[in-house]
Amino acid sequence: MQVYRFREKRSGDRPCVVTIGNFDGMHLGHQALTGAVVNEAKDRDLSSALVTFHPHPQEILHPRRPVQRICTPQLQNRLFEDSGIDEVHVIPFTPELAELDADTFASRYLLQRFKLEKLIIGYDFRFGKNRTGDFILLERLGQENGFSLEEIAPFRIKSQIVSSTLIRQLIREMRFSEVEEYLGRPYSLLGTVQKGEQRGRILGFPTANLIPEIQLPLPAGVYVTKVKTKNETFFGVTNIGTRPTFGEDEFRAETWIMDFEGELYGETIEIWPLKSLRAEKKFSGMEELKKQIEIDVNQARHFIQETPVGLKEGNPC
Repeated sequence: MQVYRFREKRSGDRPCVVTIGNFDGMHLGHQALTGAVVNEAKDRDLSSALVTFHPHPQEILHPRRPVQRICTPQLQNRLFEDSGIDEVHVIPFTPELAELDADTFASRYLLQRFKLEKLIIGYDFRFGKNRTGDFILLERLGQENGFSLEEIAPFRIKSQIVSSTLIRQLIREMRFSEVEEYLGRPYSLLGTVQKGEQRGRILGFPTANLIPEIQLPLPAGVYVTKVKTKNETFFGVTNIGTRPTFGEDEFRAETWIMDFEGELYGETIEIWPLKSLRAEKKFSGMEELKKQIEIDVNQARHFIQETPVGLKEGNPC
């Protein structure tokens, strides 16, 4: 898979099948859409391409309301690659772009960018200033410019439309089994381990630290987790939040990994929340925090012993 920032030129002018959208979560609805693109491209010996945006358009349109993202950037890229898409094109979404009318947007970011044979969109895709661009406008552009158009119907589970909005709400409510049903996989965080202040070592519980780089829908708190690092999988206890005991405000996920020894700095790890133990709270100092961590670890071990939780990848519960 080749990733292009939008000012970069494509590697060639091969005719292609294209889709466009935000794709946060790459849930089952997104997978149906990208699957249709990949299959169409293979059947016609064309290239497949996905166009998306960074940052999320709503973060520019409504800057005081940050968008909580389902996927960390690393996970999003891995899911794009797993989909079989040949090319991912990332549009820098800016206030200037938000002011473009629909015709100009389509011309600049689709017609001038690709040798477009077919465009496949989701049922709810809108574009251009005030979201005036729709299927009818794209259908006209297709007739004028020689590409075909297909709209994918909403993906439903038990009559419920699968959407990123729904999944974010389920994550906020920590309904992880339902999240898995709509994502088509267990909910997880993926990232590179960063070096922290090493307070965990002082407390006797050294942690692997991830900085998500995004706003998460997952509530701040302590969770029993499954952790995959390198080629091994473990259980862990993960604090997600800003560590108020130490007066810090950087949001991160700190995981103490059970039965693990070694260094993980610079390694990629994936974390699956299994159960919430408690909300994040501020402690009076290191000694009180250490006592609470010991309680958290005992509760986590009890949960693992009493619950049929497996370490098989992709099936944490």
